Amino acid sequence: MRRHSTPAIALVVAITALLAVQWLWQGPDGLGWKEIVRSDAKGYYGYLTATFIRHDLGHEPFVHEFIHETPDGTLNKYFCGASVMMLPWWAAGHGLALLDASAPRDGHSAYEYKAVSVGVWVYLLLGLLMLRALLSRMGVRDPVIAWLVLALGLGTTLLQYASQQPAWTHVFTFCCVSAFLLLIRKLGDGADVRWLVPLALVTALIGLIRPVNATVLLAVPLVLGANTLPTLRRMLAARGTVLVALAGGLAVLALQPLWWHAQTGHWIEWGYRGEGFHWGRPEVFKVLFGFRRGLFLWTPFFLACAASVLLLWKRDRIRAVGALVYWGVNVYLISAWWIWYYGSGFGSRVFIDHYPVLVLPLALVLQGWTGRWWAWARVFMAACIALHLVQFTQYHLKIIHHESMDRHKYAATFLRFGAAYEDALGGNHQAPPYNPNGMRVVLEERDELETDTRWWHGGTVEVRPEAKSPHHVCVFTPAIEFGRTFEATTADLPTGQWLYLEVSMERYEAAARDSHSAQCVTSIEHADGSFAFYDPFRMNPLPGTADGTWEHIEYRIPVPPLEPGDKLKFYVWNQHRDARFLLDDLHMKVLAVNPY
Repeated sequence: MRRHSTPAIALVVAITALLAVQWLWQGPDGLGWKEIVRSDAKGYYGYLTATFIRHDLGHEPFVHEFIHETPDGTLNKYFCGASVMMLPWWAAGHGLALLDASAPRDGHSAYEYKAVSVGVWVYLLLGLLMLRALLSRMGVRDPVIAWLVLALGLGTTLLQYASQQPAWTHVFTFCCVSAFLLLIRKLGDGADVRWLVPLALVTALIGLIRPVNATVLLAVPLVLGANTLPTLRRMLAARGTVLVALAGGLAVLALQPLWWHAQTGHWIEWGYRGEGFHWGRPEVFKVLFGFRRGLFLWTPFFLACAASVLLLWKRDRIRAVGALVYWGVNVYLISAWWIWYYGSGFGSRVFIDHYPVLVLPLALVLQGWTGRWWAWARVFMAACIALHLVQFTQYHLKIIHHESMDRHKYAATFLRFGAAYEDALGGNHQAPPYNPNGMRVVLEERDELETDTRWWHGGTVEVRPEAKSPHHVCVFTPAIEFGRTFEATTADLPTGQWLYLEVSMERYEAAARDSHSAQCVTSIEHADGSFAFYDPFRMNPLPGTADGTWEHIEYRIPVPPLEPGDKLKFYVWNQHRDARFLLDDLHMKVLAVNPY
């Protein structure tokens, strides 16, 4: 009987759908559904509109998030697996749009977007059902399954990406990995070897969504334990079925070369140009424990999942070794990617792909716990769920910063709510661009506002007794919109290489939060005055809390390659003309990525 897990699964999917409709679809103005496809999702979705609506594969309009311009045509940066998973839902939504005379026909109506979101709820449901079936086959009792479903669905980042960012790859992969594990277990339990065919199709689809997730093959010993080798021998003995399965898997994988060829005429392409792995510089500690995206910090439920591997050691050495290998390989791969926190978002999204595997050792351990131990396990999972829901809500209310969290911001916002904390965090502190051969300093200048400088100029500079060093400061009042500006052209900066700005300054507020609304802007202007890059952000990483104090502020900003004649600018903007503050000791260091 499944008296516990069925309502648990229903509750997770219902809460996901409710949050999606209320927070994502509606938004503050009723047009929140437009945010269903944004950032990375534009690229996955772009395959569908380019192929089935505009028919312009290889000749798409440039979109900096995902379109590369090549000599042979435009190239979508992303792999197409997520597009394949979206396709049936998108097609249904587009059919509804065609029936509504008032809906746009470009594939970007509310019908298509919401249909994709609904599809993700279904994939979430299927993933949880298949995970339940797997755990049942492995002998895990239903109350344990129910609690693990609640912990995964409400106590991890899966909730964010199923409800608020549905068009990303992660729920698709969660579903496919659950299917992969279940099919492996069915074969291990003696099912007909013809199940190899759907297994091959699912495995290929996992690779088509995100090739690095082929590491799911390492989960086989964790699922089968001592039965791993006998099962593999039985499968390999069915040579005809193996050939059919391989042919099916290759047919699925062939979708990507076909799409590449339609764009550039080449069967093999690499969309992640200018990106890659730092194999010798993995950020393992930050990935697991960091305040920015640390897996264990933002989803402490996985502390129990990791600890359970050690607890499993005495009971089942094969599964314990399999789990250790799986953790080790995937943590290394994730932390070696050049942008180890994988862009903006809530929590460590890339681990969602591996949730069905990571939870298996904990399920096997909890299966043997009763009495006090089982009670404490439930208390721990309930606490993890409660903490996650609080921080998930904080993220939605913009109390938690979408990009640049650190220990100071975490401490300042921990379990805090209220208007004073909403949209109060700022700053910009990003990882350097991909630089396998390092970077070099190409320009550096400190401006103490006492003498003329080459690249810093402008602003209202006055002698003030509050000056940090020694006499002059840059003044901002409601009458002053712009301040000191850093400006350099390709006469002094290289072209064709990613740049990295290390900026610092001292900021003074006579009264706390006087400079709260001030913005910093980084931009690249072409010779014709158009913008190639424009990145505004709130100047203060944290709101000021004391009157009459100086604060040291630093930023780390990646900047895309310049073209000949381009101008790079960085400046502070009193956008709303309501800020009062002083700046001193401005410092700019520009680094360029070495060729590779």
